[in-house]
This record gives sequence, structure tokens and C-alpha cells, in this order.
Amino acid sequence: MSATVNGLPLELVGQWNEYPTKHSFAVSVSAKLRRQYYADDSAFSKAMLEAGYVPVRTRKLTGKKESFWLYRVTGNDKGVCPAELAAHKAFSVFVQVSEKPCKAFKRLAVDGKWQHVYDYHVRFLTKKRVRIEGKQVTGYTTKGLRVEVAA
Repeated sequence: MSATVNGLPLELVGQWNEYPTKHSFAVSVSAKLRRQYYADDSAFSKAMLEAGYVPVRTRKLTGKKESFWLYRVTGNDKGVCPAELAAHKAFSVFVQVSEKPCKAFKRLAVDGKWQHVYDYHVRFLTKKRVRIEGKQVTGYTTKGLRVEVAA
């Protein structure tokens, strides 16, 4: 009889990829590796569920949206976090502003002063009432966004 870990073959457990999370760990098992030990995906899923793993689909571990099996030690492990942050996300929101008028830039009250904001980037800003030059105007704030100044 072969050795098992929580009802799973020891050889399978030794070959899968593990990723640390806040409270436990997640594993990724390739289809080729699954087929060596289980006839079909439903048998593999039943074995993983009985062993205490829960299926999750996240991009927080590798940067790509993939399926993982999360081991629930306590049952309240809500977060899946990477061991280290990804170097660059696929898309990071930023707002391009200019002090002087440019084509395709709108003049808006941003963070308490008049600036020219690229027309397409206005949708990322949050509306906020501000006072500029003694007048109350509807302005915008760039709180939480990266601001790039155009030359």
C-alpha cells in the first residue's frame, strides 16, 4: 500500500506547486499530473475536497487568472495573497495633467487648483466641491491615483 497525505498519494503531493497564503497555502496541480493518479477530474475533485482543499480562482498568486486548491486550516481563510508583489500590473490607472492648455485636455479644478486634464482620464477622477479664488466650484480629486504631468 502506498503512503498517503490526508488521503492523497504522497507522490502527487510531492510534485504539485505550492503557494503560501495569509493563513495556509494554495496548490496548483497540472492536468498531466492529475491524470497519472486519478481517472477523471471529478474523482480528483472529490479527493481534494475530502482532504480539506477548496477550489479558488484568483490572479493574486501568479498574476494570471488560474485555478488553485486552497487548504483551509481554520475554515475562515478569506484572503489569498502572493508571497511577493508582482513587478507591474497589466494595467495601472493614472491621470495625465498639464499646467498649460493642450489639445484634448479639459480645464478642471483638480485638488484645489485649475489644471488641464486629459479628456479621457476625467472618468477616473472623483467629484468634489472645492473653493478656488473665492468661488465654490465642482472640482475633482486625484486621491489614490498616480498623476503624471505632461510637458
